[in-house]
Amino acid sequence: MTMIPNHHQLLGLFEAAEPAFLAARFATDFPAYPDREGERGTVLFFDGGYWDVRMDGGPAFLHAPGGSRMIQTDGSAEDGPAMENLPMRPPWSLVLPRWSAFLGRLGDDWQINAGEPVEETDGAWRVPLTNLEKPEFTGTLTVDAERHVITRVELGHMIQSLTIGRTEPTGDDLAALQTIKSSVQQFTGAPPSRSGKPCSP
Repeated sequence: MTMIPNHHQLLGLFEAAEPAFLAARFATDFPAYPDREGERGTVLFFDGGYWDVRMDGGPAFLHAPGGSRMIQTDGSAEDGPAMENLPMRPPWSLVLPRWSAFLGRLGDDWQINAGEPVEETDGAWRVPLTNLEKPEFTGTLTVDAERHVITRVELGHMIQSLTIGRTEPTGDDLAALQTIKSSVQQFTGAPPSRSGKPCSP
């Protein structure tokens, strides 16, 4: 059993969290709105800022420290700058919690409820949330206690999930990393956004 952090310690762990490798499926669901489809797909994350994100039925996003590439379902591709700010939505916000909107910072929607304890169950921490604008609205995070990634977000109207498949890369995963490195070139066009807001793929 790991030591259960208090909310200040947890914020520090979220800021520093960066797994060496992660392969997972992600999904956003809206239980109250069964006709509304949220984004879902697969993600490969490699240490050093390399991402392979593939939306089910949609585009793929490849990110590298020097640039990015969006590949449409028809195979056409668009190159762009490296993202200084990652999107505050799955899978980015779950793999790297510092890009989530749950940490009580300026611009965030939610904060960890310091008045309630963090609980541990089966190698995961269950973290209570309150809405910054309407404290009567509550939610929970489920956090992998070893890797400090968010595996589930429950906000009543919305559920986000990250189902970890692998934490050690296979040969196919390493081949995907080489594809990112070879296909995403150093971008020399317009500089990345410096507005402080996440760029949305």
